[in-house]
Amino acid sequence: MKRGTLFTIAGGLLCGLLVAGALKWRGDPNALWHIVSQQCVPDQQQQHKPDPCLAVDLDRGYTLYKDRNGPLHDLLIPVDKVTGIEDPALGRQLLPHYFAQAWKHRAVLSDGLKKPIPDAFVSVAINSRFGRSQNQLHVHIACLRPEVFVALSQQGKALGEQWQVLPRPLMGHTYSARTLSAADAELLDPMALLHDYVEAQGSSMSHYSLLMTPRADGSFVLLSTHLALTELNMGSAGELQDYRCDLMTQL
Repeated sequence: MKRGTLFTIAGGLLCGLLVAGALKWRGDPNALWHIVSQQCVPDQQQQHKPDPCLAVDLDRGYTLYKDRNGPLHDLLIPVDKVTGIEDPALGRQLLPHYFAQAWKHRAVLSDGLKKPIPDAFVSVAINSRFGRSQNQLHVHIACLRPEVFVALSQQGKALGEQWQVLPRPLMGHTYSARTLSAADAELLDPMALLHDYVEAQGSSMSHYSLLMTPRADGSFVLLSTHLALTELNMGSAGELQDYRCDLMTQL
């Protein structure tokens, strides 16, 4: 057997072990769903209190929940069972636009800090099937890492409304990005835009993650990375977020 073939086989085995290990040690993958379905929703229905969630909106189909990894880290979670980014109903007008809802509730971070956090610092993100710990869709609401904020300020100027690979990695991983106008953000679901891009790549949504953050002109940047074990990348755009919001120390 040729040496190159041996390396290919060994690399494939290593990749498989990495994925299996990540899935095995993630803890109870249904913990969030149990909290939402067995605590937050029943408490809201029976006692008109969302505990232990921050809020429950049954009409719009979501809850807000403060993640234990924080202190400035909140989650928007559907009240219905939605597995994750790979759920076939997402991006097809069959479910609410969870990204838009999460962005509209970005002020929940400022509530936690007791002072306003500039919109420019805030992002919302969802991770891939392999880069998450839970099998209930949850959108992370958190600040950007300071170094990511600076990198986007520099690299984002050349972006347009077509997906393109960023010239330099973020957090050591390859990202693709595009812009979304403020007007389109009111109408289009970022998840649907990502779905179209992934299909064009001939790939699977389960491998991809998505992050959205605003620009100074009122438009947004969409960022996506995907499972790529050659980069030790599990497809977790949440890696760009900072749950302490160190950007606030620079004001």
